Amino acid sequence: MADTAKSRWPWWKMVLWILWFAGIYAVVQWRGEDRAVPLSVASLPVETLQGQPEVLNLHQGQVRLLNFWSPGCAPCLAETPALNGLETLLGGKRFAVVGIAVQGSTPAAVEARLRQLDIRYPLYLEQKGSASRLLGGVVLTPTSLLVSGDGRVLGRYVGTVSLPVVLVRLLWARWA
Repeated sequence: MADTAKSRWPWWKMVLWILWFAGIYAVVQWRGEDRAVPLSVASLPVETLQGQPEVLNLHQGQVRLLNFWSPGCAPCLAETPALNGLETLLGGKRFAVVGIAVQGSTPAAVEARLRQLDIRYPLYLEQKGSASRLLGGVVLTPTSLLVSGDGRVLGRYVGTVSLPVVLVRLLWARWA
């Protein structure tokens, strides 16, 4: 009987392994220290789906998750339900998800995905690639940037966004 008690794995080793993997996951998902990303941005030139130029003012006190995506990108489409959920959960006067279709996306393709996926957050088209250039460039889609209400870039996420990492970053930004 004493042998079986000694052969069990101590609980603290399990806790250490869980913390180790959680740390690796957070480091892999967090890409907020990319030097190509500016520290802040005041506004972004975009186009509406009707082709009208518009400027997104990022100094309105509203935290925004800017999601650069493409209507033909499978990972972009896979993360859309999570972004819809984030907008439903937190969207309002203090937070918003904003989708920006990268250069080369057509309004018809974006509108088709809007209807197909029941996207609940505003969608824009990139105006000649200028929005992504202002934010350090978008090499892969999806790429998301978390921008504070005063225009500070809080984080950059390349690939499908991890909602737990975004939520932790939002809480961290609120206390900082």
